[in-house]
Amino acid sequence: MGRTKTIVPRTSTDRMLFLLMVVGIPFAVLWLGFVILPHYHDSVNSVVVMHIVSASFILYNIFHNMFLVIRTDASGRTSYLPSVLKPGWRYCAICQVNYPPRSYHCHVCEECILKRDHHCKFTGCCIGYHNHRYFLVGVWYIFIGALYGICYQWEYVQSTINLHGIYFFLSLLAPHFALLFGAISLWGVLVATLHTLALATLFMTGYLLVLQLWAILRGQTQYEMKHNIHDYNLSVKQNIIDVLGRRWKIAWLSPIISSPLKGDGINFRKANEYEPPKDI
Repeated sequence: MGRTKTIVPRTSTDRMLFLLMVVGIPFAVLWLGFVILPHYHDSVNSVVVMHIVSASFILYNIFHNMFLVIRTDASGRTSYLPSVLKPGWRYCAICQVNYPPRSYHCHVCEECILKRDHHCKFTGCCIGYHNHRYFLVGVWYIFIGALYGICYQWEYVQSTINLHGIYFFLSLLAPHFALLFGAISLWGVLVATLHTLALATLFMTGYLLVLQLWAILRGQTQYEMKHNIHDYNLSVKQNIIDVLGRRWKIAWLSPIISSPLKGDGINFRKANEYEPPKDI
């Protein structure tokens, strides 16, 4: 339980996906800035500045949030965990400590995680009570960035591939076949491949966001959603606060905005014990 937390993931699969994220996202920004942007604008103007500021804001939020996902301790190592097994608690033979409800051991991270949601392979660590906010917001900005890039380069992709109807979409799915039949150039293969990767990122993060929001709004972790556990569904507002913190309305704007969580990751109110505040 005293292991020092590092940024580099422990397993080879996690390291590969982590590398894909830390290299792929900056490459996408450079692609938009040095290939797509000059295609639309010959000189720097207010529109160009707006795009640069927007891309920088999105990139900053992605990496700062993901950095905090990794560096924030999601385990109970710094929490007071009683030596006596309380009702509803479990004993972890690997960590040799008692852990509260909603906490589970991760065999990849080799530690128990408070209110464990899932293990994220792109960051190489578990998402739990203390770092869930950063994960959710980080994924949101990856989704926004992918959507932004796809929309912005759409005209350039169409003009470069220069095919119509179903042939255009087939060239996105299998650009190597389009090259083989002489329909597009080598540059067209690169453009089509990058655009397809952006679409895949958009669909993947969109699907992940839907899963996350569906569980959060109902006061569940991914495990609880799969096992149909509704014990901690307090109210929509309170469920959001339990993840994003007290300043949930602005917490998504930047990870540097302080938004303390109300609980401690150990004790959770159940739905049958909860009385909503009068202002809700």
